[in-house]
Amino acid sequence: MQEDKPTARPAPTTLALGLMPHGASPTSHWAAGPWCFAGQEDLFPHWEDNFHFAAEPLRNAPALAEAAVQQAKNLCAELLPALGRELCPHSQDLPPAYWETLLAPWAIIMAQQVVERWLRVRAMCQQWGDTPLCVPLLPADCHFDFAQEQDVVLYGVQGAAFNHWLFSRLLELHWPAAWRREMLPSCQHSFCHPRPQESVLRRWLRQTQFALPCPRLKGMSSGQALRFSLALLHPSHGEDQSRSLSAYQATGMGGQTDATRTDLGWDVPTEVSLALFRAALPRSLRQLRHPASIRPTHRPRCRIASIHAYEDADYRQRLALWRGRGHRLVWVQHGGNYGQSRLACASAVVEYSQHAFITWGWDRHDASPGRFIPLPSLQLARLRDTRVAPPPGHGKLVFVGNELYAVGCRLDAHPTPLQVVASRKAKADFFAALPGTVQAASLYRPYFPLPGSLEDATWLLPRFAQVRLCTGPLLPHLLGCRLLVLDHPGTTLLEALTANIPCILFWDRQAWTQTPEADALLDGLAAAGIWQPGPQAAARTVTSIWEAPDDWWQQPARQEARRAFCRRYALTGDASPGSPQQGSPDSLWLQILQTL
Repeated sequence: MQEDKPTARPAPTTLALGLMPHGASPTSHWAAGPWCFAGQEDLFPHWEDNFHFAAEPLRNAPALAEAAVQQAKNLCAELLPALGRELCPHSQDLPPAYWETLLAPWAIIMAQQVVERWLRVRAMCQQWGDTPLCVPLLPADCHFDFAQEQDVVLYGVQGAAFNHWLFSRLLELHWPAAWRREMLPSCQHSFCHPRPQESVLRRWLRQTQFALPCPRLKGMSSGQALRFSLALLHPSHGEDQSRSLSAYQATGMGGQTDATRTDLGWDVPTEVSLALFRAALPRSLRQLRHPASIRPTHRPRCRIASIHAYEDADYRQRLALWRGRGHRLVWVQHGGNYGQSRLACASAVVEYSQHAFITWGWDRHDASPGRFIPLPSLQLARLRDTRVAPPPGHGKLVFVGNELYAVGCRLDAHPTPLQVVASRKAKADFFAALPGTVQAASLYRPYFPLPGSLEDATWLLPRFAQVRLCTGPLLPHLLGCRLLVLDHPGTTLLEALTANIPCILFWDRQAWTQTPEADALLDGLAAAGIWQPGPQAAARTVTSIWEAPDDWWQQPARQEARRAFCRRYALTGDASPGSPQQGSPDSLWLQILQTL
């Protein structure tokens, strides 16, 4: 009599937290998110349709997103004193403003990642916690060496290895009983993004610019920077409007936190959070030398901060010493989503918290506090009505795409990674709905290539043989195009509306949630037919107006919707009688700077 052989149990499904291993299949592996396939999409054809993905807790969840932003701000403020002690044994002898200015731009970036990954861990455990899964983890003793803050963003925030390690640490706090650990070998990674060689003269010029009370900002000439610097030499008027980041804490590290008030359920111990931050401290911060003390000033003045402060630790320490003495900082809007995105996280902590924030026209950002001062945009003023229409029947359609990040890196109402995947498919749906004659006249402009991003032009263009890559400086293409198409809000939208370029817009408004003011103005663009609800609708509009887009664009209803949007978010200066702001952009800037 032949004995029955024991039936082998099927191997449990593996949950990939980092890169999907080669040879994995949809039946053997599930994916924590799209980042599992970044950089290796060719190995897994149609991965976005075939694999199981973990739920995205922040997708179409505005209340939860608001709570997450508040928790990130709280976590940043809570850990700053401890991080200061990590870097300097006498940190308590230096004013809090010094450490807030020096560390907040990096710390709020890390806080957003920790909170976002924690929400994903909690959602994965709720979604699949009862399913037997094998989960490969990276051990706690992995080492990550980041040279600069930019490397933390490029290779940490958006890197598969660091995110795998971060997920591993947070999962250990919520480990489901049905899951089985598979501990991977320890690893060490060193990241240093290659930077162009800089001559001694160029380095000196850059440092000289940063030494000015008003460094040269985007859209600003050297002459304007010098004039504005002279206008800031006076003692600052009135009380300091800067706000300490401690305001984001409720009763301190041991009491009720803002997260408790928003019912986020945050349960990560402070020592664990600090260890996660410590792992991402770049050498640029670790190697700084700090003064023994900082003498306060009796004649506070203002200076304008450059956006380079986010990436340049040496320059940011100069600003930190300035703030530590009791002087004041002013930030200036440098991109298109300020004042529009429904939530503000890093900008609120780093920029809105200073003495003043100069905007491109708006004077409030929903619930985010700040001293907002509308002034003409120097970046946009030179573009006002500069579009040169091509001859009838000529010119290109230019489609400008957005960043295709594979991992969530911001908590300010941007699309989630799976929504980014859907937006890439929407680009293909748009081009597929165009007639061949329009495809043949189309150029596609991808976002800058970044580590950890999904394929962009290399994914799209092989699907449409007639569509060409848009190369070289973008602005000449915009100003001379026949029609512009955008699938996201941002700086390019404001440039197009300011220059009066015919454009068609489409994006998922649930993915790009905006303030009530921005929503109302976008409704105006939609009523005028400029914004369309989806790629097919956008393609139908393009097809219907292709022969004479300028005639369509110059209709009074569309021009009024355009001007209304520009008045709020793309102020360029208006000398017309009755205008709320009369005078050249330079004179308006000088008037305001002399009153700060």
